[in-house]
Amino acid sequence: MATSQRIVGLAFALLWIGNVASGAPDLTATYAGCNLQTYEAGDGYASSVVYVVSALESVTPSIPGYDYYISSTYPAAIVYGHAAYNPALSVADCITCIDYVKTDMLIYCPNNIGAQLVLHDCRMRYEHDPFTE
Repeated sequence: MATSQRIVGLAFALLWIGNVASGAPDLTATYAGCNLQTYEAGDGYASSVVYVVSALESVTPSIPGYDYYISSTYPAAIVYGHAAYNPALSVADCITCIDYVKTDMLIYCPNNIGAQLVLHDCRMRYEHDPFTE
């Protein structure tokens, strides 16, 4: 009986260690910032923000190194964006992180012409002016 308990205990310990070793993305926020200027929902800039943020979310996990810059294609309301992730993350963890950072950034900075949220393992930013990070 004691041997069975040891085997079960050892199995749980190995599973726990494996889970900790594989880890999950660290979603701890290290910086959040919003441009004080805002745009109206439904205008051209809003469409550009949706285009850029959606592209950052869908394309970045497939880019080697998880580091992607983009600009919108709407000439009257250009938006520039960037997303990056810890290159040690798996694609699945990258997707988890980007979904979290995108959702929270848009909650923290609704209708702002620029926004940035940096988490420990990933980041996303969009602005009305070109930038590099």
